[in-house]
Amino acid sequence: MTLIFSEPVTPAGAGITVYSPSGHQVAGTVSTKASVLSAAITSRESGTYVVLWQVFAADTHPSRGAFEFSVDQRGENPYAGLLRAPEAGTTTPLGLALQALARWVHFAGFALAFGVVAYSVLIRRANPARRLVGAGVGLLILAEPLSLLGQLASLSFDGDTALAVLGSGFGRILGLRLGAALLAWTLIATERSWPLLATGVAVALLDGASAHAFPQVPLAGQAVVAVHVGAMGLWVGGLAGFLRSPDPRFGRYAAVTLGVALGTGLLLALVHTGFGAALFTSEYGGALFAKILVVGAALLAVLLRRHRVELAIATAAIALAALLAALPPPV
Repeated sequence: MTLIFSEPVTPAGAGITVYSPSGHQVAGTVSTKASVLSAAITSRESGTYVVLWQVFAADTHPSRGAFEFSVDQRGENPYAGLLRAPEAGTTTPLGLALQALARWVHFAGFALAFGVVAYSVLIRRANPARRLVGAGVGLLILAEPLSLLGQLASLSFDGDTALAVLGSGFGRILGLRLGAALLAWTLIATERSWPLLATGVAVALLDGASAHAFPQVPLAGQAVVAVHVGAMGLWVGGLAGFLRSPDPRFGRYAAVTLGVALGTGLLLALVHTGFGAALFTSEYGGALFAKILVVGAALLAVLLRRHRVELAIATAAIALAALLAALPPPV
């Protein structure tokens, strides 16, 4: 059994599982060579076989699928029900929901932990709103076990898969992000803004490292996502800080951070939808269109100076950004 993917992949757990017509697992150990996965099949049975596969993409996102093939003639297979399992993107609906939830918690935590601190530096306030910053760091810590749970739900809940997830690029990034969040927790007590902001830069870079790549342009997509996450977090967190401590300098701060977030978001949207060709023909495009509408509503709130409404809409925009990060882009 040989599976060929459109980019390099890593098997998650067994990688390839093949059930014979009698229900026995007949696939051997998987070998990997770039975008090709292979496994020998030890069976002489005639009838219908069911194949399950699960992999990590180069950007750490999980994918799984199932199909069947027949030898000599079609027949029954005890595992045929797996072919009718619901899918969302390239994962299960539960896996996609948990991935999106984990990313929303992470993005919201990033905004509160680092955006509030950046705003306090802008207005030269020595002690930022510690409760908001503490809540943000708490969300950053909570996001990591949720992310692990979402990864397992996207693939399968078994020991081999769990070990593969923890030993994968996703597992390494998860550990680094958790370590950065714990470091930020210890830095709160020092009441020093710049070490916290430096930690935020590291978290944004880690977010970029696990983001969707640009086709044929290594590292470009990850760099753009890192800047986008940073700008989005600084805008939303700065807005939360402004509502606690209004200052006229917030206008320029918001213009710069929101402008960078809009510019990088537009670039990501164009690349991942083939310059709009897949905007209305894919799940990713549908979520992106919803985000465009929400961001438009946020801009309207900015023009009307309804900052509390702006913050509420920005929270919804973060939720849609989290969904986009979990869905596979069409391009």
